[in-house]
Amino acid sequence: MILYLECLFFWAVCYSFLGWVYETILVSVQERRFVNRGFLNGPLCPIYGTGAVVAIVVLTPLKDTPMSLVTMFLLGAVGASVLEYVTSWVMEKAFHARWWDYSHFRFNINGRICLIGAIIFGVFGVLIVDVAQPWVEQWTAMIPLPLFHTIIAVLMVTILVDFLITVIGLSGFARRLAEFSQILERSRDIIRERLGDYALDPIEALQRYSDAAAGRLQSYKGAAADRMRDLADNLPDLPGLVTRVQGISRLYDTLTNALNAQQKRMIRSFPRMTSVDYGETIKQLREMLNRNDRKHDDRDRCDNDR
Repeated sequence: MILYLECLFFWAVCYSFLGWVYETILVSVQERRFVNRGFLNGPLCPIYGTGAVVAIVVLTPLKDTPMSLVTMFLLGAVGASVLEYVTSWVMEKAFHARWWDYSHFRFNINGRICLIGAIIFGVFGVLIVDVAQPWVEQWTAMIPLPLFHTIIAVLMVTILVDFLITVIGLSGFARRLAEFSQILERSRDIIRERLGDYALDPIEALQRYSDAAAGRLQSYKGAAADRMRDLADNLPDLPGLVTRVQGISRLYDTLTNALNAQQKRMIRSFPRMTSVDYGETIKQLREMLNRNDRKHDDRDRCDNDR
């Protein structure tokens, strides 16, 4: 019995790694940058390993039954979707953030699961039980028992330490988001008072000013110089606006620097991470982190060119 549980754990780790590879490639292609997609620091997506092991235990006895493929597909799709929904709910309650959001897909349930995801999980369930698992079991049986026990012990300790580091690093994340949200809202209020409609969103203020100015200047094209001076008098003070927008940018730099390494990694790793209360704050922090990453990459390329 103990050996069987060790095998299940080992297989869960293997499929967690494969899930991490799949997620990392998928999201990295979408984001056009490398994204370490795992919840843990190591290359593992535990939800994939858990789902795979549940599929192995539940679906394997159905392999030789009538309509086995259809049954395994449906059970795999439903079971994995339930697991994903519960995991999303538990993580949101624990960390006050939603790590993925399928609201942009049709046929989703509360943004936690979606139809296309269920179909993919159903296909994976069939492939794991019919194709991958027999091969994995053969290779597992080839590992000498003493070495196998050692591997299991090392993996357990490593994953436990990684889990504790991750959880400790994320502690206080919601409180920090609440503090950031209050600071940003106060800064927005100050700019709204001074700049009115041109500062509904401080990050977009300069662009909105430029667009509005360009539109007005186009409408006054060919006008007399005095009308151009009147137009300039009616527009917000550009140097003052630039100064305030730069101040907001520096504020975001300060806030992102206040995040610890785990919190930054999570925001980068989950582009769809959101929160009921602080979704906009997470979005702005992610944009600033990505902007800083691009600046760092540009500096590295310049240094290499030299």
